[in-house]
Amino acid sequence: MPKSHYHLYNILSACAGNWRNCVYISAGSSDYLLSTDRDGSPIVMTAEQFQLLTGEQLDPAECCGQLSPEGFKTLYAKYLLWHMPSAMEDPLCFLSHGHSSLNQPGA
Repeated sequence: MPKSHYHLYNILSACAGNWRNCVYISAGSSDYLLSTDRDGSPIVMTAEQFQLLTGEQLDPAECCGQLSPEGFKTLYAKYLLWHMPSAMEDPLCFLSHGHSSLNQPGA
């Protein structure tokens, strides 16, 4: 199964199967859906990838909340400190590519 399908499964599992239970992050060039796993670690997927995989049209106003990229970085500062390979890398982009222990097949 493609990695994108595992990532979709993880975010849908984290938000109880409904994207409206995610937080919407608008980051200019890309928008993201944010949920958390059972340990509180962030699960991030680009809105574009979610829409491509599901055929669903996302409406940020229907999400349970909205957050800026700066707000995300503040909220997850300690997590990002320990899990990001570089402070120079965009954490939303990095996490949206499935870089977390939960997003890996077999985890």
